[in-house]
Amino acid sequence: MDRDWRTQMLPDISPSSFRDPAGYVFVDGGVVKRAVTVHGEADYRRFMSSGLYQRLVGESLLVAHEERDVAIRRSPDVATVLVPEQIPTISYPYEWCFGQLRDAALLTLRLEAHALEHGMTLKDASAFNVQFRGSQPIFIDTLSFEPNDGGPWPAYNQFCRHFVAPLALMSYVGSIFSRCWKPSLDGFPLDGASALLPRRTYLRFGLLVHIHLHARSQRRYSRCAPPGLETPRPRAPGADRKRALVESLRATVEGLRVSGNATEWSDYYEHTSHYGGESEARKKEIVGRMIDRVRPALVYDLGGNTGEYGRLATGRGAACVCFDIDPQCVQSNYERSKAAGDQHMLPLVMDLTNPTPPLGFHLRERLSLLERDRADLLLALAIIHHLRITGNVPFLRIAAFLADLGEQLVVEYVPKNDVMAQSLLRSRKDTFFDYEEDHFLRAFQEHFVMEESVPIPGSGRTIYLFRRRIDASGRR
Repeated sequence: MDRDWRTQMLPDISPSSFRDPAGYVFVDGGVVKRAVTVHGEADYRRFMSSGLYQRLVGESLLVAHEERDVAIRRSPDVATVLVPEQIPTISYPYEWCFGQLRDAALLTLRLEAHALEHGMTLKDASAFNVQFRGSQPIFIDTLSFEPNDGGPWPAYNQFCRHFVAPLALMSYVGSIFSRCWKPSLDGFPLDGASALLPRRTYLRFGLLVHIHLHARSQRRYSRCAPPGLETPRPRAPGADRKRALVESLRATVEGLRVSGNATEWSDYYEHTSHYGGESEARKKEIVGRMIDRVRPALVYDLGGNTGEYGRLATGRGAACVCFDIDPQCVQSNYERSKAAGDQHMLPLVMDLTNPTPPLGFHLRERLSLLERDRADLLLALAIIHHLRITGNVPFLRIAAFLADLGEQLVVEYVPKNDVMAQSLLRSRKDTFFDYEEDHFLRAFQEHFVMEESVPIPGSGRTIYLFRRRIDASGRR
């Protein structure tokens, strides 16, 4: 056997898929596929023959796949290749609002409950095994299932770190803990969560057991356990006790609620005073017409608040990823999308002045924002003045960033004398000598070609449509 095959294959193996000997994800001709190795074949065949796969796919809990002919196997160690349903947009737990993480947790528990009924169990409970099709969470790791040996749930500790701890912190301490994943991709340490949660959480049975006592047990066990065995492994609890554990976790997760009240931005559209009704209607008409002109498949709505303008794109059949820095805005957008069963709108938490970087081993396990699919169209409505004044980012750098994100751009220029721009300047010295429309246009035309400009009546603002510039060599 040629033992150099893994080295030869490294360029197209997904950098996030090297830890599981049962298989790995790779990209072939732009299509994401999953290899099942000889080490994972027995569990995979058991999973497929148990009836669990058919049940999970039938209930839209797991991505469906096709099994391809073994002729396309890539090495002697590959038993078969799966071509799963393609997920259009990849997102990560540190980009989700509370509701998204909570629904991903409940999906994972539902999978485990179904697995137990079929003699199987989840061997891991990573939040990164869940993706979103619009407002619907779906499990993507077909190889996470193994036969249930009657012992304790091997994924219990990971589930508590990936779901229970961050959800509890977001609920009791603040939504800022949605970002706790960036320094710790394997979830939030339970001892840290126990220390940060208020004392009243000791009165909540689920949090007492799954965080506080769990953390104490880990500390006690780690003092006497050999290295690498710091997680307590109780005796086999039996199927009934394992089901009871899943039910206890479900009740704990369902009992948590998103913290915080409406923010300045989460009810922005209900209380805006800088637009008259006619100006707002005209703005929507202009943006809608520009969307029709571009006819995008994928739209990024930057600083999109609760998705009011992004829905102009989804209503036309486009997929829209709506980014906003305010978790409450993202939560409101998600709840609205979920209630409508919207499969086109994906709200994500994102600070555009500090967007998601590459993370993980070799800085390649998790993609940065710029490493994901380029949008056909960017909506940058009422966001440029925030980036320029609040973020202190020059127009030229903003334009370069947007050119890396998308092919075409609908952008709203807000003049400095606008009431919203003035509100940003109240608490700081006005040093923005270049905040003029001609400076804005010169900077953006370094990276884009202007195709249209339309003033918004009664507002002093202008909507521009730009196309990314192509240089003399044909490169964008």
